[in-house]
This record gives sequence, structure tokens and C-alpha cells, in this order.
Amino acid sequence: MNETRTKLRVCQALFALGAATFVVALALGHPARVWQAFLLNFLFWTGIAQSGVVFAAAYQVSKGQWSDAFRRMGESLVFFLPASLVLFVAMMLFGASSIFVWARTPVADKLVWLNVPFLGTRDLVVFAGLYALSAAYVYYSQRPVLHPEDAERCARRTRVLAPVLLIAFGLGYSLIGFDLVMSLDPSWYSTLFGWYFFVSAFYAALAFLVIAAALFRETWGLEHHLTADATHDMGRLLFGFCLLTGGLFWAQWLVFWYGDLPEEIAFVIRRYYQMPYAPLAWTMTYGAFIVPLVILLSKDLKRKPKRLAAVACWILVMLWLERYIWIVPSIWRGQSAPLLIEALITAGFAGGFLWAWMAYTRRKLIEAPH
Repeated sequence: MNETRTKLRVCQALFALGAATFVVALALGHPARVWQAFLLNFLFWTGIAQSGVVFAAAYQVSKGQWSDAFRRMGESLVFFLPASLVLFVAMMLFGASSIFVWARTPVADKLVWLNVPFLGTRDLVVFAGLYALSAAYVYYSQRPVLHPEDAERCARRTRVLAPVLLIAFGLGYSLIGFDLVMSLDPSWYSTLFGWYFFVSAFYAALAFLVIAAALFRETWGLEHHLTADATHDMGRLLFGFCLLTGGLFWAQWLVFWYGDLPEEIAFVIRRYYQMPYAPLAWTMTYGAFIVPLVILLSKDLKRKPKRLAAVACWILVMLWLERYIWIVPSIWRGQSAPLLIEALITAGFAGGFLWAWMAYTRRKLIEAPH
């Protein structure tokens, strides 16, 4: 109990630090940095929450039986999705002019598609639709725990909802990637980016679940369910999505390289071959894909929750840096890479996310069948 209270206090302190940074930076006249950090973290944490539920749905569709505990953990991340709707509306109402260059200087040939009311409305529909599907899926998945007599009806509903959610996630998050990342630089486009965007969000969610399992397995009483075999299976899944995400990254990079088109290559050059972002971009590229790929070859490591969690922490940091590399250079035009305000606001998002998650799981205990 004391350990749980300590974790809650740390999360509360981080949330307070991030909120204070947000307010002070706005007051001091740094709206671009505040809202780019907000967008970065909104996409990062919303992606993890939504992908956690999608992981549970994928487990259902594939008839997985290797760890219901991990499935329940993924389902529990649905708690953040209604909050993300509020955060998105706030960002579009108050931060759109700081985030989107085309909101200040409209692009004539893309005016119909790139305008704040239309973009905000269609993306809100995507987020709300995914939340509704996720909430319905989690409700019918967890209802039999308290109402066993309703198990058959709930199983039928989840069998229908799970594949619908998977398809909606792929389509919806592709659009989100195009709208909230690619459109930041309206002269750049990549038809593969939407796929890469939602797969990398799923990759981040797997890393997050590995970390959570190591941190909270005793708090949730899941020591007998999060076994070495289950940890090993989750490690193999993390390894697989490291390969898949890295493969999509390389496929996109390869097209840029041999195509050498001005509308594509300028985006890459600014990030990988010009200061101040080049060191960060190369660190992210090797750190998110090559380094974990080599480390996760170890079978022994994948069976040790704390060691696997350490690798997952590294992956999560690198994937946060990946979102940073895609978003910040399109908004910030300063001579140095902005990191302090962004890192402090990230700490606030992380603290608030974990604080709310722990409060949610105290009311809705994560259970795994015996």
C-alpha cells in the first residue's frame, strides 16, 4: 500500500510540474513550443491508450490464450480515451493557429481539405468513433466477470466488435497521421506514412504494457498470471513489431532516397542532414529499431520481466523521440532543438496518464481468469 501511495505521489508531482510548465510557458509568450509539445504528447499517449484496447481486440480475433492478464491490461487503457477527446477539442480551439502553418497562411490548392473546422470535425469523428467502439468492446469483454450468466451473449458481441475495431483503427489512425503530422508541412506527403503511424503507435503500446507488467504485477495481484512464459510471449510480440515498424520505416525511407523528389526529400534533409535535428533523428532511428532488435534476440532476457521492461523503457523513449522528430521541425524554426519545455510537459502527461490509470484500476480491478 505504501509503495502504491508513493507511485501516486510521484505521478501527481509530475502532473503538477507539467501543468505549471504549460501555464508559465504560455504566459511567457511561447505558444508554438507549448502547443507542439501538447500535440506530440497527445498523439503519443492517445496512441498508446487506443492501441492497448486494439491489442486486446487482436488477442480476441486471434483466439489468443497465452496471457489474459496482458489482455485485461490493454483493455484497461480505455480509461484515457474520453479524456483525449477533451484534449483534442481544447487543442483545436486554442492551439490550431500555433500548430498548423496553413491555419495562419492558407494553402490555396489544399484549402478545401486543410482548414481548421473541417480537419477538427473529421478527426473528432474518428476519435469519438474509435472511443465508442473501444468502450463497447471493453464493456462486453469485461461484463462476464460480474455476470457469468451473460457470457454467451457478450462473447457474440465481442466477436463482432473486435474485427470492426481493428479495421477502424487502421483506417482512422492513418487519417490521423496524415492530418495531425503530415499536414504540419503541407508541401510534404507520403502515402505510406499513415500505415507507419498506426503500427508505431501499436509498437509503443506493447512496450508500455511490458513496463506496466513489471511495475504493477504485485499491486494488481498478477504474479501467478504474468509468468515467465507470458513475459516471453510478450517479448516475442515486441520483437515482431520492432521488425514490422522498422520495416515500414525503411520502406518509406527507401522510396524517398531513390525518388529524390523535392517535395519528399526536403522533409528528410531537414531532419537527418541538417542541424540541430540530425543527431536526434539518427539516435531515434537506430535506437527504436536496430538496438532493440539485437537485444531482443535473447530468449533469456525476454523471460525476465525487469530486464524486458528496461528494454521497453528504451523503446518508449525512442518512440517519443520519433514523434518529436516528425512534429517539432515542422513547427519550430529556431536555431536549436527545443527540449526543456517539451520534456517537462511530457513529464506532466506521463504523470497524469499513470495517475489516472492507477485510480481507474483501483475501481476496476484488472483480473485474469484462473
